[in-house]
Amino acid sequence: MANAAAKKAAAAKLQTSKTYLPIFIAINALFLIGKFVIGSVQSYTIWSYVGIALLVGLNVMCYLSILEAASSASPTSTDLVGGIWLDVVALVWSVQAGTLFWNSFFYYFLLILPPWAAFKIYTTVRGGTRAAPNNNEPQKNDEVSEELNKRRQKRSERRRQKRM
Repeated sequence: MANAAAKKAAAAKLQTSKTYLPIFIAINALFLIGKFVIGSVQSYTIWSYVGIALLVGLNVMCYLSILEAASSASPTSTDLVGGIWLDVVALVWSVQAGTLFWNSFFYYFLLILPPWAAFKIYTTVRGGTRAAPNNNEPQKNDEVSEELNKRRQKRSERRRQKRM
């Protein structure tokens, strides 16, 4: 049984890789060609190279995380494979386009990532920013569970009566 699940996870990972790998390679190749062939390499500082390496590294991290999310996703899930990493890769691609076509101040958009990550960690640990339910009002789950208990009790009484 576990072997079948591992095979399904590997198949999902392979399918996701076939979908995303050409996109990631094409975008990063265009970015690097644009930066090093079309751009003026003589005007680059050490920070320009650090920024380029950071963007390419973030792309690699996002790609690997999307693959990992695909292998651990539920087959019945309707969510888009990749989850929050697709948001990060969209930001990185926007920064790549901005630095390629306009100026290097687009690197400042990457400063969105630390507060966003802190918020995601907070919502994971604390359970989100949702308001606490009012204990005076009956919960839907409580109503459903009460109804289920009543049905179960009736069924058990019917079974007992059949036995007698």
